[in-house]
Amino acid sequence: MVAVSRRLLGWSALGLAVAATIAVVPPLITPAPPPSPVPPSSAVPSPVVPSAERTNAAVPPARAARPTTFRPVTVHAADPANIRVGARVIECPTCVDGSRVGYIGGPNTLAVRITGVPQAGERTVTVVYETEQPRTLKLAVDGGPVSELTLAGARSWLIPVRVSVRLRLPKGACWIRFFNDTGSAPDINTITVS
Repeated sequence: MVAVSRRLLGWSALGLAVAATIAVVPPLITPAPPPSPVPPSSAVPSPVVPSAERTNAAVPPARAARPTTFRPVTVHAADPANIRVGARVIECPTCVDGSRVGYIGGPNTLAVRITGVPQAGERTVTVVYETEQPRTLKLAVDGGPVSELTLAGARSWLIPVRVSVRLRLPKGACWIRFFNDTGSAPDINTITVS
C-alpha cells in the first residue's frame, strides 16, 4: 500500500510540474490569429498627394494605338456603280479595261464611291487621266472643300498620265466628285485611294 501511495504521489507531482511548465513557458506552436476583416476599397481613404508630387509620379506608358491598315482601293471611272451626270464612257485602247469617262465639265460630273476607309484622315488620291491640252480638274469629297488641279497631261488622248492629291476622307464610305464648272476637265480612267 505504501508503494501505491508513493506511486500516486509521484504521478501527482509529475502532473503539477507539467501544469507549471505550461503556465510559465509559452507553447512552441501557437494557433494562427483569426484574419482581420478588410474594409472595402471605398472605405480606405486615399492618401493626399501634393500637386508637385503628382506631376513627378510615375505614369504608366500609354498603349500605342495599333495602326489601322488600309489597302489601296482602285475604282474604274467607267464602273456602272459610279454616278455620271452628262459624262460618258468612251472607248480607249490604251486605258485600263479599254475605256475612260469623258465629257466632264460644265454641268457634267463624275462621282465615284470609295468604301472601307478604316479611319477619317488625309489619304492620297491618284487619278489616271488623258487630255490633249491643259485642263482643270476639280475634286470634292461628299460636298466638302474643292481641290483644283491644272493638268497639262501628255498632250494626247491615248497616253494616260497620273496625278496625286491629298484629300481628307471620312471613316467608312464617301463619294469623290470630279468636275469643272468653268470649263472642260480631262477624261478620267482610274482613281486609286491609298
